Amino acid sequence: MPNTHLEKTETKTKIVQEEPNLKGTFIAVMFVFAFLVGTWFSVWGIFLNR
Repeated sequence: MPNTHLEKTETKTKIVQEEPNLKGTFIAVMFVFAFLVGTWFSVWGIFLNR
């Protein structure tokens, strides 16, 4: 019986996913944070003046 040697060739391809650009999201979160802090201090100032 002939001995056939079959090479197992596995080709692995790396799938590189690019990270999404989150600069716009960070800026939007900072605006919301600034709005909430500003509102909180405004209400606190109104409370202290009464």
